Amino acid sequence: MRGQTNLIALAVALVLLTGATVVGVTLADSALAGADRDPVERHAATAVADRLTAADSRITVRANALNATAVDALNASRLSDLAPPATEGDVRVALDGATIVERGAPGGGTTVRRAVVVRSRSAPITTLVNLSRRSTIRLPRGVGRASVTLSPGPNTTIRSVRANDRVVLSDGAGLNTTATIHLSRFAPTTLRVDAGANATGRAEVTYRRPIVDERVLTVTVDA
Repeated sequence: MRGQTNLIALAVALVLLTGATVVGVTLADSALAGADRDPVERHAATAVADRLTAADSRITVRANALNATAVDALNASRLSDLAPPATEGDVRVALDGATIVERGAPGGGTTVRRAVVVRSRSAPITTLVNLSRRSTIRLPRGVGRASVTLSPGPNTTIRSVRANDRVVLSDGAGLNTTATIHLSRFAPTTLRVDAGANATGRAEVTYRRPIVDERVLTVTVDA
């Protein structure tokens, strides 16, 4: 009787040992597979993030500064063109957690983060210049161009428009036009319309104010 009990106990022990061995091997295989996959995912995610934020990227205005319009136009096809490593698995690109483009359905994978700024422009802002007082207007830093409309009144001649003492529009016979002027984005600009004393008419300047938002770009690759 005791011998039969020992045989039963030995059989149970063998079954448990075999099961533990199978489970251990399975877990080891899974761990090795995950270890092999993680470097591939990390390399791909890092390469995509680096490419999207590079100074010469088609969606940046400089390194780590994204153009909001280009970001809005980003899709899976353009992402693959911009960053070929994005084809190495399912990919998601997000800003502050909001997905902007996704290919496939990444359920896990590896995520790489980059601190970026997103540059956009305000709605058009129009400011009137008081010709009778020879007033000036000041445009904020970051405004690279503006539209100037000049409509002089009777007995008024507008000969030039200056930006920080640099002549940007000029006509000795008089200006009566709408024109785009190009400005330095690296400093505020003071515009002055040169008209004679007691000038009448209308002068207006239209521009878009730059908007810069700090964001976190995340790239997830699930290979």
